This record gives sequence, structure tokens and C-alpha cells, in this order.
Amino acid sequence: MKAKKGLAAFTVMTAAAALGFGLAWNAGLFGVGAAASAAENAAARETAARRAEHLAFTEAYLAHETREVRVGSGETLAGLITRAGGSSGDASAAIASISAVYDPRRLRPGQEVTLFFSHRSGEATLTGIAFRSEPGASVTANRTTRGFSAREVLMPVTFEIARIAAPVETSLYASALQLGATDREVASLADAFAYDVDFQRDVRTGDQFELVFERFYDDEGNTVRTGDLLFVSLESRRGPRAFYSFLAPGDTRPDWYDAEGKSARRFLMRTPVNGARLSSGFGMRRHPILGYSRMHRGTDFAAPTGTPILAAGDGTIVRAGPFSSYGNYIRIRHANGYETAYAHMSRFARGMRAGAQVRQGQVIGYVGTTGRSTGPHLHYEVLRRGQQINPINLRVANGRNLTGRALELFQIERARIDTLRQVRSQETPAEQASLRPTGAMSGAGSP
Repeated sequence: MKAKKGLAAFTVMTAAAALGFGLAWNAGLFGVGAAASAAENAAARETAARRAEHLAFTEAYLAHETREVRVGSGETLAGLITRAGGSSGDASAAIASISAVYDPRRLRPGQEVTLFFSHRSGEATLTGIAFRSEPGASVTANRTTRGFSAREVLMPVTFEIARIAAPVETSLYASALQLGATDREVASLADAFAYDVDFQRDVRTGDQFELVFERFYDDEGNTVRTGDLLFVSLESRRGPRAFYSFLAPGDTRPDWYDAEGKSARRFLMRTPVNGARLSSGFGMRRHPILGYSRMHRGTDFAAPTGTPILAAGDGTIVRAGPFSSYGNYIRIRHANGYETAYAHMSRFARGMRAGAQVRQGQVIGYVGTTGRSTGPHLHYEVLRRGQQINPINLRVANGRNLTGRALELFQIERARIDTLRQVRSQETPAEQASLRPTGAMSGAGSP
């Protein structure tokens, strides 16, 4: 009886174990097949997740488009936007916001503008605009729930002491600008050499020039602004010339001195207008209006109307106003029996009247074509004791020469500038070439 009960219990236990093993097997709790199945399931889930993620990213990416367009000749910003695919309404809204921070009319042909579009609604919708407003700054306009919002962003700038040393190519002005200088440096160079260099006759292609100046540039290497010009040199047909900028004790502004501390300035300037072309020299010539030969007792400098005219030296105005065939005319009395005269002005600078005191380099008027003239130019005369003399051959004493403590301080500053020049000259050509920038005159007749 006991044996039968034990056999029955054993049978029940064996059946339960078999049933449990089968359930466990079906559940994948035993064997290599279960592990493989679990791995396949996990891989499938990961693949599905990646596919969904890629699809979502692709849809988001394809919904946006960037178009880079350059401003065409005579094209407005509104015209550019519509040409690139934007609606006239979006163009008007974007420009209205931009106008609050930047004048769109300042955009120039060839300037690049980046436009951003969205395709979520089935058609291209303008969502943003970006362009460089000037070196070191950019303008952006982005679509918001209330329209477009624009702002001007200032870019980080880097300071350096820049050095340009190169031969003159087409012109000294164009060569300097191409290598990273600005109008300010070119004007300062012209000021330093205005007393004994005629830039039209003396400077030729291949002549060497050097500028050392303070420069701030943006992330693309464009000159944002410049500081002080420290050194200028020019080697032309008149020989080498080099000048250092120095603020002497007691002076209110720096001046130019050679290596010995002698002033670059002269008693009178030979060319009292910057960037002009010598169109007619001193001497006999056939008058372009009267049609016969007569003595030309001055020098003509052709320049666009409105070009500033400078006083050739310190002095007192003795005449200012219309004067016969000279048109608008100014005459200045200087020391030592010298006078200078300026004719055909379009207008006078403020305060120019008889008795007014002027300083050398001060703007006294602007180039024009009043009086007997065939085109805009300055007729310039130099008189010594009432007789006209050739301004080009003018030889007068130079200005202040440094002595004593002023000379000692100048020598210290000269050594500092020369050290900067030497350090910069040792850089590789590629580094110096990284400098990048940020503009016809006709002949004319006169009395």
C-alpha cells in the first residue's frame, strides 16, 4: 500500500517537472536559440528606432533651404528677395525690420546675401536673411510669430600693427587699398610727402612704398578700422623718403619727421589738393578756350568737383570771392613775401573771408569749374613779392627740427617703430598677404 502511494507521488512530481520544463523552454529560458531570438528582437527594435530618427531628421532638414545670392547691378534688396523665390509680402516685411538697423540702399552690386526658406507649408516661405553690413558687422532678420525681427551683430575684431611693403602697381592709392590700407592711411601718406613729391610725375609703377599702421580686422581678415599711421616711406625718381610719426612735447597732434628729427613739412605745400592729376604746368601753352598761346602763370590740378582744397601754408586771407575769369578765388598772404592763390572753386569752406587766419593743410574750399574753365580743376599760383613763380620748382625751408629733450624722445619712438617694422618684415609672405581691405578726372583749362 505504501509502495503504491510512493509510486503515485513520484509520477505526479515527474509530470509537474516535465510540464514546468516545457513551459520554461517555450518561454525561451533555456538554450542558445533563446539568446539568439532575444538579440534579434533587440536589433530589430534598434533598427526601427534609427529609421524613425533618420526619417524625422531628413524631413526636418529637407523642410529648410539656404540660398546664397549676390546683388545685381541696379538691384534692390526687395528685388533680390523676390528673384530668389520670396514673396513680395515677405520681402516688404523683412526690409521694414532691416531698415530699423541698416539702410538697405547701402548694399552694393556683387555683395552676397544669404536667404533662408522653409517648405513645411508646401511652398517656399522666407524665414531669414543675413549679410555683412560692413567689415566687422553683419545684419540678420529672422521670422517670428509677429513678423520679422532684425538686428546688427558686431563681430569680434583683432588688433595688430600692420606693415605693408610692396611695389606700386597701377597707382600708389590703389596698391595701398588692395593690401589692406584705407583712405585714411593714403591721405596721411599724401600729407607726409606733399611738400616735395608730385604723385603724378614722380611716382611710377615699380616704385617701392611702406606703411606701418594700427589695424583692427575681423574673422575674415577684412580691415574694420585703423588707428595711427606710424611710418611711411617711398622710393621714387626723387630718391628714398622715410618719415616717422611723433607727437613732440607741447604739440597737440603728431607730425612727420625723418630719421634725424627734421620735419617733413615745408613752408609751403607744392600740391594743395590730394589725389589730383597735374593737367597743365607752368609756362607757355595754347589756351584751351581762347585758342592762342599765352603764359600760364600757375599749375592746374584736375580733380572731381567737390574735392577739398588745402591752404598751402599758414597765413591770412587777403581776398575771397568771385574774381574775373578766375571764378571763385582765394588769395592768402604768407611770411617772407610769399602769397598763394586758388581759382575756379565750386564753393568756399565756412569762415573763408578777407582777414581770416588759416593754417597749413586747412580746407579752404572745394574744386569746381567756375570762371573761365573747361572742366573741374584747381588753378594754383605761388607769388613771391607779387610775381608768379613755378610751384613745382618751389624750394623753401622746412618746418620745425627737433632738438634737446624732444629729439631724445623722438629717438626712443623711432627705435620702437623700427623694431615693429623688423618684426613684421620677418613674417612669411602668406601672413603679410592676409591683409584685405574693407574707388576719372578730366583735363581742364584756366586763365
